[in-house]
Amino acid sequence: MPAQAVLTLDAKPGSAAVARAFVREQARVDSMRHSEADLLVTELIGNAIRHSPQAGEITVTVDQEKDRGLVVSVSHDHADPVDLEERGVGLLLLDRLSRSWGHVHDDDTLTIWFVLRAPGTTALSADLTDEDLFERMDEDPVACSDELVRRHGDLAASIARRYRGKGVDDDDLLQVANMALLKAIQRYDGSIGALRPYAAATISGELKRLLRDGGWSVRVPRALQERSLEVARASEELTQSLNRSPEAAEVAALVDISEDEVTEAMGARTAYTSSSIDLPDETTGISIGDILEQEDLALLLADDRLLVEEAISALPERQRRILHLRFTQDMTQSEIADEVGISQMHVSRLLSRALGTLRKTIAGDTG
Repeated sequence: MPAQAVLTLDAKPGSAAVARAFVREQARVDSMRHSEADLLVTELIGNAIRHSPQAGEITVTVDQEKDRGLVVSVSHDHADPVDLEERGVGLLLLDRLSRSWGHVHDDDTLTIWFVLRAPGTTALSADLTDEDLFERMDEDPVACSDELVRRHGDLAASIARRYRGKGVDDDDLLQVANMALLKAIQRYDGSIGALRPYAAATISGELKRLLRDGGWSVRVPRALQERSLEVARASEELTQSLNRSPEAAEVAALVDISEDEVTEAMGARTAYTSSSIDLPDETTGISIGDILEQEDLALLLADDRLLVEEAISALPERQRRILHLRFTQDMTQSEIADEVGISQMHVSRLLSRALGTLRKTIAGDTG
């Protein structure tokens, strides 16, 4: 790639998507580093748009420096004194995902840069075992970590596939699985055994937490969520061993719970997704909403609507906008991220936070 590549774009929603594509084109790194760069660039550009209204243009620079590595910079006009803590610039992301980062405020221009955790300069032989790589971790942590992620990325992808269709986007599942793999590598201690079993447990735990926190359309008690996942795994194992769908009694015997608890857990899995009352029946073409008396339905929902509207009005402006885009405009999280100028993961967190606040507010008002 060239020593330096520069992109100038308008400071407006949608700029983050253009910047991500530019960085991906210029930065020749693996998919894990691309994902990390996507998050960081999206966060920086989103904050530039939100916190610097005078920023008419944003400049993104990708620079391959011999001593520092692959450096990405985001610059924009900013005349006021800089306090990154108050700007909410995503310090946690910068600390976790970049090799190093910093900022320069010069001539009314703020530049925030970060170094991609690209592979180090040390050549790693394919003959090196995982144990060899961990022994050399202090010598070249970036190169060794990247090689371990490359070797075991198939494990993260395989486990992520098991959790498809449970209310979370496939891209989010894979991203969380990859981050969990990296976390397992960073925390690994040879005394606990081989890496893959430990990494598998870490990845599964992070994905289960993701599903518990954001994968259910209807709130289900955590104990029932966990039992539902356990019943699903047992059903899959029995299906493979019996070469047929297992009966409730067989699943109950394997999991050591009652048949009623198996039925309840299987029913709870329908809470992963929800259907609109306006969705037509495949046979009759009539929706539930068509069957209900419209005037009675309006009366029935009037109090609830007022309660929800009042609770929404108390939310921060950005959370209100994200709720509007998601539930009124029917936009996906990825589309909302491009519209608002933040990462999809950030959209997911804000959406979960807003819905959680609404649930608590409404429960308090009705209780």
